[in-house]
Amino acid sequence: EIARHVASSLRAGDILVEKTPFRLTDVFIPGHWGHAAIWIGTEAELRAMGIWEHPVVLPHQAAIRAGRGVVEALRSGVVMNSLAHFLNVDDLAVLRDDAGKADTAADPARQAEIVLHTLRQVGKAYDFNFDAETTHRIFCSKLVYLAYGDLQWPTSRILGKTTVSPDDIARRAVGDGPLAVVLLYHDGEATPEPRRHMERLVKPERVARLQIERAE
Repeated sequence: EIARHVASSLRAGDILVEKTPFRLTDVFIPGHWGHAAIWIGTEAELRAMGIWEHPVVLPHQAAIRAGRGVVEALRSGVVMNSLAHFLNVDDLAVLRDDAGKADTAADPARQAEIVLHTLRQVGKAYDFNFDAETTHRIFCSKLVYLAYGDLQWPTSRILGKTTVSPDDIARRAVGDGPLAVVLLYHDGEATPEPRRHMERLVKPERVARLQIERAE
């Protein structure tokens, strides 16, 4: 039932963030959210955007037709998986680049740009250095960071490298951030006020710091 609800709500280019506390990797990632991915859409959506026959899309047509519309960076590299595979989680949020309005009409050109940037990363190796400033290796939130290239993200410096976490992605969906929270499931239940619930899940001091940095 949840899978059907999520699938019916998704739009090409949407960001998925999830929490999987039963996975060891989640323990080492700061913040609430432990993983991020991008939904690239269905064949019908890509046809409507005019990119189904695009050279970047052509090699992935079979995967998309098979329902593998989630692009994510795993330890094995950047792969395409089904939504059902991705939903083996405890918490899930769907974020959308709509200037805070989940019900606005999509910008096909913007959607197409995000989808193409995302598909260009498929097949790349995993970035175990978590360096957001390189492009040849990818980690999960870096995939979103690259696909949404002109959207400003909060970042951190770790061991001399610039990195971005799933919580950093989610922080653009609180306060006056440009992302809408389309859906949010917490402990398996849909929340009635997803944006407000997201504000409780991400650390408020980091949200305040981001707002200060943007103001400066």
